[in-house]
Amino acid sequence: MNRICSAAISGVLTLAAGAASAGVMLGAHVGSENDVNSQQEFTDFENQVGRKLAIDNDHEDWNVFPNVARVRWDAQNGRLSMLSWRIIFHRNNPGGGCATADAIAAGKYDAQLRRQAEAAKSVGRDFLVRFNYEMTSNEENTCFTGFAVKSNPAPAGAKYIAAWRHVVDLFRAAGANNVKWVWAPGQGAFAGGIWRMFYPGDTYVDWIGVDYYNKGDKPKDFASGPGIVAFYSQTASLGKPLIISETAAVGDPRLNPDPQTLWLNSARQFVKSRPAIKALVWWNDPGKFAKRATDYGGSGYVLQGPGLAAFKAMAFDPYFK
Repeated sequence: MNRICSAAISGVLTLAAGAASAGVMLGAHVGSENDVNSQQEFTDFENQVGRKLAIDNDHEDWNVFPNVARVRWDAQNGRLSMLSWRIIFHRNNPGGGCATADAIAAGKYDAQLRRQAEAAKSVGRDFLVRFNYEMTSNEENTCFTGFAVKSNPAPAGAKYIAAWRHVVDLFRAAGANNVKWVWAPGQGAFAGGIWRMFYPGDTYVDWIGVDYYNKGDKPKDFASGPGIVAFYSQTASLGKPLIISETAAVGDPRLNPDPQTLWLNSARQFVKSRPAIKALVWWNDPGKFAKRATDYGGSGYVLQGPGLAAFKAMAFDPYFK
């Protein structure tokens, strides 16, 4: 097991308790969300970077979670799993229905959830679960709440909190205390201040996260977004470890500076100056982004060229575990 990653994983209980710990765990999501056989892609990415990563962000649908084999594979390779648990039924058909907040809170899925909790408990080691992330902005949440979340944040938040607490209570009742719960809106929830309407409460959250991207083709400094600044200023005092649970920027080799490179270099400095941030997870997937110029030669959010070099520099900075 990689010594650095092993040390990072062994400290997850301390972090979940909110204790001080220097440094940031570095992780990634690699490949398509629809690729159930992405282990080789993750290993190939680590080989590109030149070291093992500390966190593997794996996305899993409502019925698939938890992929116990994935968690054990990560553990064997010195990583901490973060299972991003979606509420849609089938990843190949996002419009084909989901587990709704009302149905979850009313106990419709309790038998399934208890089985999932037992499976999580059987792993016998800690891992992170990011349940229904980006709850204020993800399009899937129209299915979850039954109405548009952005225009009805207060009732949507109440439904979200009820469902979240119900799931967490069932897992804890089953003894699945090795699951550490990551609550992670998009950065817009912090810029607008509506995150508080969706926060389940300190006793129901182990980590507080944020998803934050430069989705355009213009270079931007990581610290330039009001949402990321508000994320830290509004949550650092809550005593929870903070995680940049998804981040990426579009690579564009035509530009100097390349947006990916500027984003990563400035992110590196941003997190190093904010000690409550304990993890950063890159999204290494092409992604869905606006049409580029005909001479665009990049690969979306996939690291390449100077962007890959910037990520490597972060990976070998001693502050990043």
